[in-house]
Amino acid sequence: MIIKSLQQSRKKIFQGIIIFVSLVLLTVPISLLSCTPEQVIGRLLICSDIDDQTFEPSGIGDEYNIDSKQIFAAIKVAGIRGSDEWRFVWENADTGEVIADSTNIYSPDRSSFIEGYLSNKLMPGEDGSMIAEPGNYIVNYYHNDKLKGTAEFTIKWPEVNILETGLYRDIGEDGVPSNRSDVFFQEDIIYEAIKVAYMVEGDNYKIVLLSGEKFLIEEDLTIDKNYYKSEFIIFKLMNEDQIPFPVGTYTVRIFHNNQMMEEYYFEVIADEFTEMIFSGESIYKNDEFKFTVLYPDRWLLTEEDMEAGSKARFTPEDNVRQILINIWALKENYSPAAGEYSSFADKLLSEQTGQEDESGIEKTESERTIGDMEVYEVKYANVEESGEARSMTFSFFKKNSMLFLFMRLTDAAYIDYGEKVVDIMIDSINFTE
Repeated sequence: MIIKSLQQSRKKIFQGIIIFVSLVLLTVPISLLSCTPEQVIGRLLICSDIDDQTFEPSGIGDEYNIDSKQIFAAIKVAGIRGSDEWRFVWENADTGEVIADSTNIYSPDRSSFIEGYLSNKLMPGEDGSMIAEPGNYIVNYYHNDKLKGTAEFTIKWPEVNILETGLYRDIGEDGVPSNRSDVFFQEDIIYEAIKVAYMVEGDNYKIVLLSGEKFLIEEDLTIDKNYYKSEFIIFKLMNEDQIPFPVGTYTVRIFHNNQMMEEYYFEVIADEFTEMIFSGESIYKNDEFKFTVLYPDRWLLTEEDMEAGSKARFTPEDNVRQILINIWALKENYSPAAGEYSSFADKLLSEQTGQEDESGIEKTESERTIGDMEVYEVKYANVEESGEARSMTFSFFKKNSMLFLFMRLTDAAYIDYGEKVVDIMIDSINFTE
């Protein structure tokens, strides 16, 4: 006969389900016995399993991992009355905390004697995160409130494993990253996520960001309490000026307790052009020369009156796209003739950049059609601006007998983007009465 009794632990942090298993060898009613059998209580054992056939403990040991699914305390008994009471108390020997305390009678059949194995099982708590805190434990077994057995075991401190690392664009409300990538646009927020099996108080995690061999960022986090469940550690990558990173290739290194665990690369690329940046609501109106022109939403506009005409300056306000666009509307007596566009552009280049030495600059000239207008362009590559090589283009065209001049200055990553913006602006020019 197999007798099972289920009872919940008194401690909420562990499920502490009690399983009483007795392989009964002697179940004769007391009234039929001529003498009382000898009471025998064996040694209390700690084990990882109970044999399904013999009910004997297996996997006997005194060390267990934090992710163990069950730990048994088992003891062999004989000559025990069914009406007798058993009790198991599980205690953290380091803190004195009782983590599980269970008691019951041996058998509902109080008139019999019981012989077999009695076992008590400790299981992970309701969240299933761990079976018990790392540390040393004592299990006390009582028979009719008298201590009859004691056993000790240890829950080992877990080895901290980094399960995965990666760069992501988004972090959910639950703290789980998504949209993993190794290529990002400049406007993206970049998160470094480190998934660990466990967090141990005092452990330190650090990331180091490099551009080539140039050090950029170091961020670290020291764990302030134990957390025995897989979790993400999130770092938000940001440069020291809190602005997007320049276009280029970067190296990220991950350290655990000052030991480098991983190194990998990611790329930051220029934002893609989309006509959606022109909603049609951002319009520059020039009252002197009576024309309007569309410009991209959320771009900054500044105006300047000059003796030669008027100039409007347009720049993205996000500091991501390195683009500067100027529009000049030139008075007739200040306008160069068609054959003088190239030399006029050279003069403006010197005025705009202050760069007198043009030996390293590559100059090209071309004509193209934008909308219904023929545009003459002078392009300069490797223009020194703020210590960096940039591209500058001057676009000359006439509309309603008025000479317009567009200048765009961009870094290498935004040459095509800037050109597409200028094309739409040029095509949008309208004259007012």
